[in-house]
Amino acid sequence: MGQTLEQRGADEQQVAAERFAFAALDALSEHLAVLDEAGTILAVNRAWREFAGSNSPSPAGLCEGANYFAACACATGEGGDDAARFAAGLRAVLGGRSEEFTLEYPCHSPNGRRWFIARAKRFESVGRVRAVVTHANTTERRLAEERLRESEERLRAIFEASRDGILVEQGESAVYVNHSYARLFGYESPEELIGQHVSDVVASEDAERLLDYGRQRLRGEPAPAVYEFKGKRRDGSLFDLEASVSTYAVAGQTYITTAARDISERKRAEAALRQSESKYRMLLEQASDGIHTYDTRGDFIETNSKLCEMLGYTREELLRLNVADLIPPEDLAAAPIRFDRLLAGETVLTERRLLRRDGTLLPVEISGSMVSGGVLQSIVRDVSERKRAEAALLGAYDELERRVQERTRELQELTTALLNEVKERQRAEESRRDLLGRLVTAQEEERRRISRELHDRMGQQLAALMMGLKTLGAASYGRRSSLDTLRQLELMTDELSRETHTLAWGLRPPALDDLGLETALRNYVEEWAERTRVPVDFHSAGFEGGRLPLTHETALYRIAQEALTNVARHSGADRVSFILERRADHVLAVIEDNGGGFDVEAALLPSGRGRRLGLLGMRERAALLGGTINVESAPGAGTTLFVRIAFDAGSEGAEAQRG
Repeated sequence: MGQTLEQRGADEQQVAAERFAFAALDALSEHLAVLDEAGTILAVNRAWREFAGSNSPSPAGLCEGANYFAACACATGEGGDDAARFAAGLRAVLGGRSEEFTLEYPCHSPNGRRWFIARAKRFESVGRVRAVVTHANTTERRLAEERLRESEERLRAIFEASRDGILVEQGESAVYVNHSYARLFGYESPEELIGQHVSDVVASEDAERLLDYGRQRLRGEPAPAVYEFKGKRRDGSLFDLEASVSTYAVAGQTYITTAARDISERKRAEAALRQSESKYRMLLEQASDGIHTYDTRGDFIETNSKLCEMLGYTREELLRLNVADLIPPEDLAAAPIRFDRLLAGETVLTERRLLRRDGTLLPVEISGSMVSGGVLQSIVRDVSERKRAEAALLGAYDELERRVQERTRELQELTTALLNEVKERQRAEESRRDLLGRLVTAQEEERRRISRELHDRMGQQLAALMMGLKTLGAASYGRRSSLDTLRQLELMTDELSRETHTLAWGLRPPALDDLGLETALRNYVEEWAERTRVPVDFHSAGFEGGRLPLTHETALYRIAQEALTNVARHSGADRVSFILERRADHVLAVIEDNGGGFDVEAALLPSGRGRRLGLLGMRERAALLGGTINVESAPGAGTTLFVRIAFDAGSEGAEAQRG
């Protein structure tokens, strides 16, 4: 039975609609297939067919008429498990247990890695259950995601390795911080800061300013990319930070990244530097010398007011100059500036003439050195006064030299005259000593003569007188008055005889001539001790070998006499020690008492004339023989007399044998 026109038209419309649908499916880039409820492939588009042809050993098994479940069951290798999972999901969709099933799976080829996403969606057509299966290539997305993940991992590694604290914020909340950022603010882990408001770690006086910067960035307005602020640690302490900020958008979301660095040490260093620079500037301006810095070309960098004053320039004028501009060309040619030595670290000290602004020359002393890399410094000292003083000193030196020469001539003349006078005095002193020696000798001879005459002539006469008185006494026996008178005369004569003997012995003891110095002194000491009732401890040594020269014995004897006489008259001593010792070439006498002592220097003054004459006499006697006398005494400390007289051993006793 033939179709009606209406039926034929409807069929044609359906065919045209199917052709349009298939043409539209072929235009899709996704791989698409339509399955019935048994999994039979009813239709595929061109992309599906091409994929099957390039990826399946049996393309027909994936095209119209083939069973999709059978194809999944045949899958082996890496894709076997994915095929089984998709088959199970497809059955659930066809069975009505699920409206849609999606599975992303790898499908790598020898030429590279690939990923696909498979979707199954159920629909009904003319009362029959159908499913649309699509395969979309997600390789580019997956590779992009991998690259993004790798980039994020690298970025995270960089962030975590950074010594700076890094904050990522969104909407004024922290979405990411690294460990350095957490430690910076005293937190143990970044998680403690995630989700907190960004101003929680900012000092209150800086919080609003930083938030305004962030809001300006979010509005697209310009804001400082680097700024400083006070951070607030977990314990509430504040510290200095420097922030470096950038803004970026991801998936329509705006993020602000801040790198924060602790600059507390830098701030302290900057403060110290400012203080140091302030002190340097103060010292620079207070310096009494001119000071300036310059580079390796000689161009001025800095100068102090003193140098400006010295050279007559303003500071601005000097800073436009080169150091060579201040040196006369002829001086610079003769002595170039030694930049090589300065750059080698040497301190160069030179004297130069500098040109003042008015053209006059200023003599200066310059000490140059390098203070830091490429920066040199010179200290300029005005030596005008010194130069004038040197010139004056040189003139004075010349004048002094002239005067010295004149004075030298005068002194030479005076020296000659003085030498002549000294010679005259030496001759006079020699004459005086010779005269004194002869006088002493004459005195001793006269004493000896008087002593002998007293002893011999007067002694004999007194003896005769005594004998006559005794005879007269015998003749006047019985006449009492005459006897008394005679006895008195006898006593007077006896006393006169003893006094005469003592006087004769004192003038020249016979023992000194006959027995020598030791015996004579021992006898005299014993007689002196008996007469003064002051015990004397006398010791002698070295006189067994013979006599001393007569002059020496006489001098020592007279010195001992004078010393003991002074002890008896002035010291008040109750004990005396006397040591007489003869040595190889000199004789030594030491006389010591425990008396009241005296001031030796005062005794030698004119006011101490009595004792002074005694000491001088003893010294004169010793000096005539080249000897010395030293006196040690002090008030209340006794007195010690040291006598030392040298003699020629070859002439010992020569004089003693005379007479």
